[in-house]
Amino acid sequence: MFDLELKNPDELVIRCKDKVVAVNIAQSTVNADLKVGVLAGAGEYEIGDVALTGIALKDGGIMYRAQIGNIKIGLVGSTAQMEDLDNLGPIDILGTSNSKFVSVVEPKILIPMGNMDFAEVKAPVKVEKRIKIKNSSSLPTTLEIWKID
Repeated sequence: MFDLELKNPDELVIRCKDKVVAVNIAQSTVNADLKVGVLAGAGEYEIGDVALTGIALKDGGIMYRAQIGNIKIGLVGSTAQMEDLDNLGPIDILGTSNSKFVSVVEPKILIPMGNMDFAEVKAPVKVEKRIKIKNSSSLPTTLEIWKID
């Protein structure tokens, strides 16, 4: 079980039982209060229950794929290109600032980030302060937009 919340429009915070991981899609950084400091760059990281992969983008920047149990979260900023998304793999939850990525990634949950105008995405919208994810069976079967306010 874990929680998701937005610290600011560009930063998604993943709260697990033993760690808090904040991924900033505009700065391509990860802050998890680690001794090594803020993570930036491509690579694979184990942060408590979160398996995090930083994937280099074609035109610079990083997108992230986080896995907690069998739930996969993609975090993609505006510098990504459509062809970059192939490297993300299957995703259950997508946090992004670009609504065009939704049709390519096909997540079960979209978390609008940045200044995303998600009006063109045809899906029901839920507004929450924080999202609690219990397990993969608690995810919707079709796309839902979860706006975190």
